[in-house]
Amino acid sequence: MTKIKNKFIIFIILIIIWIIWFWIFSSFYNKNVDRDSYVILLNWKAVLNNNILSLDEKEKLSIWDTIRTIWEDALAILEWWDWSVTRLWWDTSIEINELFVSNDLWKLNISFELINWKTWSNVISFLWEDSYFKEYFRDSEAAVRWTIFNVDLDNDYLYVLDHKLNLKTDTWEVIVVDEQQPINLKTFSFIELAEFLNNFKDKAWENLNNNFDSAFFDTLKSRANEDLNNLINLRNIDINWVINDSEAREELYNELLTEYQKINFIKVDDGELFEAKLEIKEQLVKLANAREKAILLENTLYDFKDIIDSKDYSELDKILPILSDNKDLLDSLNLKNHINLDSIPDDLKESFWENFNQLKDMFWGSLIDVKSLDIDVKSIEEKASQALKDGLDSLFNK
Repeated sequence: MTKIKNKFIIFIILIIIWIIWFWIFSSFYNKNVDRDSYVILLNWKAVLNNNILSLDEKEKLSIWDTIRTIWEDALAILEWWDWSVTRLWWDTSIEINELFVSNDLWKLNISFELINWKTWSNVISFLWEDSYFKEYFRDSEAAVRWTIFNVDLDNDYLYVLDHKLNLKTDTWEVIVVDEQQPINLKTFSFIELAEFLNNFKDKAWENLNNNFDSAFFDTLKSRANEDLNNLINLRNIDINWVINDSEAREELYNELLTEYQKINFIKVDDGELFEAKLEIKEQLVKLANAREKAILLENTLYDFKDIIDSKDYSELDKILPILSDNKDLLDSLNLKNHINLDSIPDDLKESFWENFNQLKDMFWGSLIDVKSLDIDVKSIEEKASQALKDGLDSLFNK
């Protein structure tokens, strides 16, 4: 009887060990399996290695694949598994160097080399830590995060349309290229925007890609809207219970980040999706370590810019607390690099002045040149003082 009992106990222990092993294996596999990326020929002719592509048919990509578009008006698109895209204009050649995306989108490693002519990439993922999206060309390297950029080797320029990238030159110098700041790829000097628009930019190529990007974002928004109820639930989740539990905190952080990836590209005119984006990002900031917080806050400044540029600042009260709660990490971030202060409408300038001391403190005095606001400072100051006397706290004094 004792032997049977011991065998039963051993059997149960083995079952438990097997379950634990299976769980560990499944977790490892789910987080580290490669995901498929594809090339699709949209027009005329292209070759994948030595095989001619068929129109509108997806072909799976592998490391060291070469792709070449042939004949005028040929167009191919690479669909990376994280939903980012790269388009190849006619007579363009590239070689794939890396293809890796984890199941939870926590780690992404994509790189390719542009051998000939031009590409347009729309990278939507929010990347940090060991993740990257890189394009190589002429012994140089463009490393990007959530960026739309265009590389043209025939006309020797790189142009960032949205956000920014780090350009590592053939001498290993790293140049930060901000949006709408074109750079010459021979001299690595910046090109005046007016000169670029008149003498360099391929307007037909940009118009084509803008149209494709518009349809691309519509598709992504449709996917995100299908998951809206889940996003709403996530933005309302209570994170306080994990703050002091490092393991639970990291697990929740990764879960939120995975869902956040689906809406990182969302803009202010996307309504409830934008609200969900800001509220989930606020939770991520609270859960992140100092380095990750800094990256998230820089990303938030682009949302701030989006609000100001759209002149729809109804979401301002949701985004400013994210910044004000972390002003100690904003010393290296200058809002002037993100926002054209001249574009701020007068009624928003009043709101800025009401909160000027807090804004100035938040950005270490680099945020606003009061003279550039072109407003009646005394009048606005009196209004702000009266408002404070009436007990109406500003956004930063809640």
